[in-house]
Amino acid sequence: MKKIDYLSTLFVGIDIGSRTNVVSAINFNQEYFIKWKPVPNAYGGAELLENMIADVLDKNHIFKYVIIGMESTGFYGVHIANYLSSSKKLAAFSTHVYCLNPKEIAQYKKSFNSLDKNDKY
Repeated sequence: MKKIDYLSTLFVGIDIGSRTNVVSAINFNQEYFIKWKPVPNAYGGAELLENMIADVLDKNHIFKYVIIGMESTGFYGVHIANYLSSSKKLAAFSTHVYCLNPKEIAQYKKSFNSLDKNDKY
């Protein structure tokens, strides 16, 4: 990955579920542009997710890059990762999609033992 300007980056997190995915998008200063928005993990859900992200990018011209992170939860997120990484709408923003190991995320969360779980679903 080439060096990017994180101040010009939209960070998207997707909590993958068997029926529903929950998406949030923030900037470097942790300001929300999408906050805990449920999206069906069904036909059309990936396109809806793509359109939500594209809408944020259309309305906020400060963004030049998009980084998407999601837990690799079995096969529930494979189609979403493939869809978003090959999206023509997001291609102009050097979009990178990362599938993260849930075990590593769980270990990382343990290092913040004073924080509660904050996702709504």
